[in-house]
Amino acid sequence: MVKTVVAALPAELVALLPYRSLPRRNRRPFLDAMAGRTTAQIADRIARRWVQHGYEDTLHSADGKGIGSAVGVAMALVQPGECPHPRCEDGYDIDSGEECRICVQRRADRRAAKDAAAAAGKDTGPVRQAPHRPGWWQCTICHNPGKGRAPRGGECARCREEAAAAVQQLAARWEQEAADKEAERQAAEELIADIERQDQERAAAEAQRIADERAAKQQTADEETVRLRAELAAQYPELAAVSGSVDSSGPPPF
Repeated sequence: MVKTVVAALPAELVALLPYRSLPRRNRRPFLDAMAGRTTAQIADRIARRWVQHGYEDTLHSADGKGIGSAVGVAMALVQPGECPHPRCEDGYDIDSGEECRICVQRRADRRAAKDAAAAAGKDTGPVRQAPHRPGWWQCTICHNPGKGRAPRGGECARCREEAAAAVQQLAARWEQEAADKEAERQAAEELIADIERQDQERAAAEAQRIADERAAKQQTADEETVRLRAELAAQYPELAAVSGSVDSSGPPPF
């Protein structure tokens, strides 16, 4: 397995290795660094880091110092990244290809610590030079290498973009929370208005019911009075006649 992986190293680097192979004392940590990965995945890691970490440029640059330790570079190309997630492959999930959420959180934590230190007036330290890569620097947040002049603050473009995106997400979240609160307030006002309207409708319906009951009782009483008068008039016609002759405009005698 070691021979297979060594064969996947750039030919220029293999030429610099002792006897064009990895020393025996380095093979055990070399194998340990390959845990959880196939040789094909390790080969992809080597090819990616050889370019992205600037080793190729350092080797071929006319003004560069070249590669000081070929064995050290070989180990750096193979060793796992600093993320504790076993499926993280230099910031991306090797299975899904999506960005590693633990790496994103770790960068956010480092940024928060850096911002807190800056707010407290503490020096967060200068940008570090990337080891084995003259003319390269390391991001103060994710520690990934960058070539050329280090940006102000020492943060790579990716971390700056993530910070800007985080600010936008935070602003969007605040805006959404404000909109949700306003919607809740409007819903509460509508609910209160609806309850008041229902109370008014119930009160009006109750008042109408009472009025209807009173009217019905009055009508029943009036009808009963008329019935009783009719019965009395039928029983005592002489009284009804006398009452009618005395004062026909007044109230009935009964």
